[in-house]
Amino acid sequence: MSRTAMVEKELIKAILQGDYPARSQLETERELAVMYQMGRPAIREVLQRLSHGGWLTLRKGQRAVVNDYWHEGNSTTIVDIIEYFDQVPDAFVLYFLEMRIALTPHYVKNALTLNHPKVVGLLAESDDLPDTPEVFASFDWEVQKELARLSGNPLFSLVLNSFEPAYEKIAVKYFNSAFRRQASASYYKKLMDAALKGDARLAEEIAREMMVKSYALWKEQLSPYEKVGVKFRFEDS
Repeated sequence: MSRTAMVEKELIKAILQGDYPARSQLETERELAVMYQMGRPAIREVLQRLSHGGWLTLRKGQRAVVNDYWHEGNSTTIVDIIEYFDQVPDAFVLYFLEMRIALTPHYVKNALTLNHPKVVGLLAESDDLPDTPEVFASFDWEVQKELARLSGNPLFSLVLNSFEPAYEKIAVKYFNSAFRRQASASYYKKLMDAALKGDARLAEEIAREMMVKSYALWKEQLSPYEKVGVKFRFEDS
């Protein structure tokens, strides 16, 4: 890992741990250069990367301001948050599942409307999946990506792609439960039946029902502290 990448990760860690709260300011470029024993051009490069990632707002001649990353971040912020953790926080998985409730039914319906035979072929691969978290995680990701691609709206794919570095951690964690694997296997079968009928509206409703169910199944296991959506408690790594 390059020196600039290491400093970038150190600053992200400091923001996540609350050392730099939202709306606070970082040290000046000169002070950061001294702190990290780097030249100012390298520090400027780090700050620009963090700005592109939604962590900071840069203004010429002023110190960088820390953003409220939950509300001012972007897809890069999501990846950075996930990469910070060895284990994805349960609450973050819940946020991800809630987002899928909004997106998945739409791209399922569009994919079936525009590319009926390809959707049937894709879902046919769900027969006799080995009952392991890793297999289900890999298959589910491929299904989601391909349905988004077949929907004809590239923004669905762009949103999902932003989660790719994190998805395996999230999905394996979700599919560690045999009950959740069984629920997804049943979902693939119902979706396949709707696809064989060419019923895009039915497929949309099946997808929505499953996304809501996935959210509820995950939420059941969370503590009251996590259910209210509070920020994660960070520990030094």
